[in-house]
Amino acid sequence: MQSNDSSTAGSDPGGDDLLDPARKNEERYFITALARGLEVLSCFRSADKGLTNQQIAERCGLPKSTVTRFTYTLTRLGYLVQESGGRFVLGTATLGLGSAMLARLDIRQMARPMMQELADFSGTTVSIAVRDRLSMITVEVCRSTAALALSLQVGSRMPLAVSAIGRAYLVRASEQEKRDILARYQELDEMAYKALVEAIARGTRDYAQYGCTTSFGEWQKDVNGIAAGFYPIGGNQLMSINCGGPSSSVSREFLLEEVRPRLIEIAARLES
Repeated sequence: MQSNDSSTAGSDPGGDDLLDPARKNEERYFITALARGLEVLSCFRSADKGLTNQQIAERCGLPKSTVTRFTYTLTRLGYLVQESGGRFVLGTATLGLGSAMLARLDIRQMARPMMQELADFSGTTVSIAVRDRLSMITVEVCRSTAALALSLQVGSRMPLAVSAIGRAYLVRASEQEKRDILARYQELDEMAYKALVEAIARGTRDYAQYGCTTSFGEWQKDVNGIAAGFYPIGGNQLMSINCGGPSSSVSREFLLEEVRPRLIEIAARLES
């Protein structure tokens, strides 16, 4: 882990206060082997056609010999399946976990009609996402019938720092959650940590000016989007709702002037 810069430790939310005795005491309950096994499952992406032990090792930063033991165990339990070519894909046991989680998100049923109405009005893709470690993962998507639309689907991931949906989450997150996220970023990469600090500042400025966060060509150079965070009715898990599309058909001005009031209203209705 990289050491903190003494000139910023007192002001950054990711400073030395993260290393308090209570936090250290909690680490006694952390099971490293379990965490690594879950990391192996989490490294699979929807676009993957299958991963070898070597590819999994590279994604997780683990020795190949360790990964081999994990994939063998997870295959025996049905969480992975080994195909004839030796590559691994997610097994049906993971479907049970994902289905149980999605079924718990009742807010999706309430949100879907409003999301579809906004998507049809704006010719965009409207999505809801929750945080999964250091990225946002989509849990609901509605698309317009426009020929050009974002290829998001349930399970798609977006970065925290440069996407509007990630910034909206960061702005609404508790101070403790922000410190936890920043600490994890700092452990991984100093440049990514600084980018996240700026993302929080940028998102805060956007919220003060627009009531939502923005990302114009920053997540992907040809994609514009705006987003708002909300705590769903009857729940305590923070979510973000995003509206975006290709910059060639969805301009910054259209999103801010026409779409923004509708998006903010939907977020408020889902939260009230």
